[in-house]
Amino acid sequence: MEEQLNFPFDEPFAVSDVPDLWTPREIWVRFTQRMIPYFNEDRRIEYKVTPKLHWDDLASYYSAFSNSPDGGVLCIGVADDGTCVGCKNLSTDQLNRIETFHIQACPSAKPEAKRIPLVVDGEPNFLVLVYIPYCGRLVETNKGDAWIRLGDAKRKMSEEEKRDFRATRNETSFELEVAGYKYPDDFQAGIIQDFCDQFRQREMRPDWNNEEILIDRHLIKKEGQNLLPLNSLVLLAARDTSRTIPGCRVRVQRFDDDAEGVGAHYAPIRDRFAEGNIVEIIQRASSLIEEALHTA
Repeated sequence: MEEQLNFPFDEPFAVSDVPDLWTPREIWVRFTQRMIPYFNEDRRIEYKVTPKLHWDDLASYYSAFSNSPDGGVLCIGVADDGTCVGCKNLSTDQLNRIETFHIQACPSAKPEAKRIPLVVDGEPNFLVLVYIPYCGRLVETNKGDAWIRLGDAKRKMSEEEKRDFRATRNETSFELEVAGYKYPDDFQAGIIQDFCDQFRQREMRPDWNNEEILIDRHLIKKEGQNLLPLNSLVLLAARDTSRTIPGCRVRVQRFDDDAEGVGAHYAPIRDRFAEGNIVEIIQRASSLIEEALHTA
């Protein structure tokens, strides 16, 4: 009897594939349910199950992968041991939030999300696969924390590590980056005038005009005849700061007890946001705090 030949037609990979060498981007592009047993959690991939989704925790992974060379992949709907759970139990609002929550929680991350077909207990289901690319500049959460991926775990970076990260990448601070606004049309002239008047008085520079002051204070940048506003000016005086810096706001809450509580016991009696540029936020937050203190 002739020896029977076995061909790897039923394998999830081609003969020439070496999954251990795949980049996170390759995993994200080619991933299927049949590949799950071949990918344990490592520096490239992290599994999350839907009943235990915590947005602050996910934000820390967005930061960690954004700060790690090659980036990484979040696979939502699979347990740490590779058990498929799926995301079919999530509402439309929850699924939409998975794809958009980073705008507030980790705004510098640049994730891409897609859904992968899945079969769980014989029923059609799906998982959500999120690719987070390396950004080349420090990416922090909205809480000011920066994380990095080491092996199959993430670690919070110290302030010294964050400074070293920025220095070794010759990173320009966010405030000094050119903003997508038009100067002076997109800015509040009154705020700018007040700032310049106070500068002239404080620094005894009565002969300096507004543009010279804004350039000196690193609020605008001059290229040829063009005046380009920087993010620092957006924070100070933009008419619509949230267009590019959605996290520029202060939340003012008041609770009826010493503790804010959690879950069903989380019930602030006042919950307001002060939004706008920094000048507006200070004014509005001050009014909200005063109102909260004097309202029974």
